[in-house]
Amino acid sequence: MKFSKIEETHLQRLRHAGLWVSDPYPEGHSLEFGVRVAKPVETQGNSISGFTSYCDNIKTDAPDLLLVSKTEGFCVYSQEHIPGPGPGDFTNVWLTAQEAIDDILDFYLGDPARMALKSKELEEGRRRLRDAQAEVE
Repeated sequence: MKFSKIEETHLQRLRHAGLWVSDPYPEGHSLEFGVRVAKPVETQGNSISGFTSYCDNIKTDAPDLLLVSKTEGFCVYSQEHIPGPGPGDFTNVWLTAQEAIDDILDFYLGDPARMALKSKELEEGRRRLRDAQAEVE
């Protein structure tokens, strides 16, 4: 499987929208040249109530995504479940970087239904944890 670098002009679209973009993974890494993308809490858009994570000390309120350019296309990954995929997780493969960037922008800043799937699953997990803790007490 051959990886390739994602052009900086595409990554700049994400940054201009207020999203955090990591430095690319180094050559030889299992996800070489891929980047993580996240939505800081200061950026308006889709989020999950009660969700907090950090990417390079940047507080986020939604799951981060992974963008990788592979032989088959530009892949956008979201996986919260291990093993996965679980409810709300997705892998989208696009022919162009433009389509992949549009997909990421839609996830964070567009149609809230996609984030709602992840929110619903997170709330269900919290409920199961509360129920399990109540059984122990």
